[in-house]
Amino acid sequence: MGRVLLYICVFLVLSSCGKDEDTGNGSLVDITSKSQFETTINSGVSVVFFHATWCPKCKDQRPAVEGLTIESELKDVKFGQVDYEKVKDVVTEYGVLGFPTILIFKNNVEVGRFENPGHSQKTLSDKVKSLL
Repeated sequence: MGRVLLYICVFLVLSSCGKDEDTGNGSLVDITSKSQFETTINSGVSVVFFHATWCPKCKDQRPAVEGLTIESELKDVKFGQVDYEKVKDVVTEYGVLGFPTILIFKNNVEVGRFENPGHSQKTLSDKVKSLL
């Protein structure tokens, strides 16, 4: 029985090593200042997830947003997240009234806005891909 468990463990470790390296980094960059936000959206396509840490609706939407970060077709897209309690000036300036809100920018211009939860990864991905 011990050998079987050992083989299973070895198999799991080895099988996890062969991940496709042409994917994104799988994470959202924490945006902690207005200047960092402006740098993020300045050029190219950017997706910014506005959330509150205590918000259950934000937690429900997060997997679809984070899923975008590992799509190989979106490897040139910048992904960030803004905690409304930490960067309120950005939240106010961009008129984010509820959470979660996902803003999509192309070359410093807002080109997409998804408010409230319930947006699938596919819906978000299709919008972002249309901008590349």
